[in-house]
Amino acid sequence: MRSSFLFLALALLLAGCTTTQPQREQVDWSQERTRLERLDHWQLTGKLAIITAKEKGSARLNWQQNGDDYRLNLTSIIGTHILELTRHNGRLTLTDRDGQTHQSQHAAELVYQLTGWDLPVDGLPQWIKGLPGEARYTLNPDKSLASVTDGLWQIDYQQYRDQDGYRLPHQIALQGEGTRIKLQINQWSLK
Repeated sequence: MRSSFLFLALALLLAGCTTTQPQREQVDWSQERTRLERLDHWQLTGKLAIITAKEKGSARLNWQQNGDDYRLNLTSIIGTHILELTRHNGRLTLTDRDGQTHQSQHAAELVYQLTGWDLPVDGLPQWIKGLPGEARYTLNPDKSLASVTDGLWQIDYQQYRDQDGYRLPHQIALQGEGTRIKLQINQWSLK
């Protein structure tokens, strides 16, 4: 009898410790999309894991978006510089781990040539905010983006966080031809 009482008390205590996430109110997707499209000055930090047929890699990610211009900085987990890709006034420049600069008209091709990583840089500024661009998409019940199919890329939104009135992605999985990428966004800074 006494062990039954202790078991019941422990079960009630554990049940009281669990928390549930409050359900987000249903929003109008067209309004939400318009708000996110207007958000064009932001910064994020996080982690990127990439798996290709030839290798596995990981990096710390720092992305600064300023209108159409951006700066993408990738460093190793211990802080070693991997690359910095900048777009300024339509001009793309990549600085590699040796400090050499390279230029191209196509960001993804430039990253691939220098790292072997198929990173969909052109789509990321939209996808990373939870926008599909012109691609096919599905929505979650709360009207946040669930997935995007854009050419060879499948983007799945695994977790969101609310910040400054926006519902922003926290974990994203991308699957391309021979490439899998996981993004975990640790911090958003909205300007």
